[in-house]
Amino acid sequence: MLRYSQKVLDHFYAPRHVGRLDSYDGIGRLGDPDCGDFLEVTVRLSDDQQKIAAIGYLVKGCPAAIATSSITAELACGKEIEDAAMLTDAAIIDALDGLPPGKEHCSVLAVKGLQLALQNAVLRHLFKRAGIVDSDEEFDRLVESGGLEQYIHTCDGSCEGSPESCSQTTEGEKPC
Repeated sequence: MLRYSQKVLDHFYAPRHVGRLDSYDGIGRLGDPDCGDFLEVTVRLSDDQQKIAAIGYLVKGCPAAIATSSITAELACGKEIEDAAMLTDAAIIDALDGLPPGKEHCSVLAVKGLQLALQNAVLRHLFKRAGIVDSDEEFDRLVESGGLEQYIHTCDGSCEGSPESCSQTTEGEKPC
């Protein structure tokens, strides 16, 4: 039988910040809603775009997935974007006084979901400011169509070991 800490049980039975924000600046989705753990995180940034003003999430998963999503939202809310983005799965596990063996991966889901939502919010703001898109709806369409790749270098990680072999490097582009 799995032994959950009192903090895990508290966040499982009374999760904080549950729900999708009606008005959000960024969204991060992770997992598969049809099978297995799934998390969707929405964030609204402060007027100066520096802090997380509000956060919400929808999660499907075990008690550890629910508790880690709740504590991650609680720890991130009100923080500077940079501080929230630096939250780690170890910090989440520590904040819950530990997780049972085999459940540590749930904290990765929560942290990665937060990071994806923050990434989406920052890119949305920058793309609108630069005039690449005129509205949130246009940004969402660009993301859904895979159109971000024309602006942002994305790859499978192969460029870390051998930057010159990265499939996303264009002719004449020098890898960093």
